[in-house]
Amino acid sequence: MSAVANIVLNDAQVTPVAHTFIPLGPDAKGVWWWEDQTGSSPLGYNRISMQLSRAAVGAAGVAASTNTSRVKIRLYTPKLETLGTNDAGITPPNQVAYVPNFTGEFVISDRSILQDRKDLRKYIDFLMAETQLTNMVENLQNVF
Repeated sequence: MSAVANIVLNDAQVTPVAHTFIPLGPDAKGVWWWEDQTGSSPLGYNRISMQLSRAAVGAAGVAASTNTSRVKIRLYTPKLETLGTNDAGITPPNQVAYVPNFTGEFVISDRSILQDRKDLRKYIDFLMAETQLTNMVENLQNVF
């Protein structure tokens, strides 16, 4: 088991900025959280969540091929906005305007070997940089 550590991710600015997500720990459901606290308000902090749900303990009559573990990951990047001033001239607090986010899940059979799991993670790593996916996400254009 490895120790929980900061996660550092670069953004896509012309001059990339490294964002450090510090570990907050698990919530009541066992979901681990990291937070980039560089925003102007906790309401707008970028967050990462990860959760491992292990396969059930094997039982008589249960095939290993149907027993799976799951790793769920999410990245939230909330965007804040201020809606003008009120009648007294006081600027109201920021509120969340929208939240671009990513959700992914690895579904791993109990029959898988270490190399299967390494390959799956590496394929996803390369898929995230693949030109067609990049174009769909960044330019909202289909591949055809």
